[in-house]
Amino acid sequence: MATVRHARRGLSSAAHRVRAQSESHVDIAEIDKGIYRGPSESLWVPPGGRGVFGGQVIGQALHAATLTVAGTETGARLAHSLHAYFLQPGNPKHDVIYKVRDTSDRRSFASRTVEAVQRGEVIFKMGASFCNARESSPLAHQRPMPDVPPPDGLPTLADVLAGLLRRMPEGPAAKLRETAAKFPLDLRFITEPPDLLDPAPTPRAPRQQLWVRVAQPLGEQRGHHAAAAAYFSDYALLTTAMLPHGVQIGSPRMGAVASLDHSLWFHTADFRADEWLLYDMESPWAACGRGLAFGHLYTQQGKLAISCAQEGVMRLAKPSVKRPVSTAARWFADLVMQANKRWGS
Repeated sequence: MATVRHARRGLSSAAHRVRAQSESHVDIAEIDKGIYRGPSESLWVPPGGRGVFGGQVIGQALHAATLTVAGTETGARLAHSLHAYFLQPGNPKHDVIYKVRDTSDRRSFASRTVEAVQRGEVIFKMGASFCNARESSPLAHQRPMPDVPPPDGLPTLADVLAGLLRRMPEGPAAKLRETAAKFPLDLRFITEPPDLLDPAPTPRAPRQQLWVRVAQPLGEQRGHHAAAAAYFSDYALLTTAMLPHGVQIGSPRMGAVASLDHSLWFHTADFRADEWLLYDMESPWAACGRGLAFGHLYTQQGKLAISCAQEGVMRLAKPSVKRPVSTAARWFADLVMQANKRWGS
């Protein structure tokens, strides 16, 4: 335990302290030993969502756990896996309190459990495991990186927005023009991006590929890159399971969409969330009101950095519930407006 206390003192230095004021979606403030706060002013609700974006809760929870593990501040240890369950939607009007419990500290591995709490109720639970980052082994292989075009020259988010702006009412279009340049993620689409104004998109194979990175530099703190990657691993993953069914978030036919659980496996610390990562997503199954999707994140050099899996609720709207098509236009405009929160530094 003495080692862990020393690690916490080290992380309070100028280089590694937890900032009291949130400047990014994964920043948290330490309020007591093993207790951290995600301030309400930084919480983001996806338009059409029931609560705080699940990826943000995962990222903040992983950040909190990382700050309690000795060696993560020097890179000697890194998170190698996490498994999380979403219990109820987060309320953006209230801070999220993350309570970290030290479940084990061994020579090769350390584990932590995290509960996210709002107003006395647990909304999220996560277990995370950390390993020796410097261990090597001759037993090594990886899934090959798909053969895809590089990000340069591919359609950008700005390109997608330009096509939408021409078809949107002037009010929502004006809001998009004001905020599109400050969208926090830089995306380059390999597969055709979904037309978010189409209430009945053409069914297609359950696979998506895109390049993604955080738009703003994140600095050198390795734990921050892992937390940021955890954040955007939740982006578009579950929607992969909707592709064969001609529905999408914002569609008049779509009812409930929500994450149930989310798992991540970090294979290396040799990646940066503010540099291009290929996100290769596919869904092997959907039924019983649920969908399952898997994702792999590769560096541009072809190294498999992260694997992930997610299951979520996917339910059609009841026949008696009809949402106007214009809801989709308002939904996407609101998406970009709410996304006008920077990752920081």
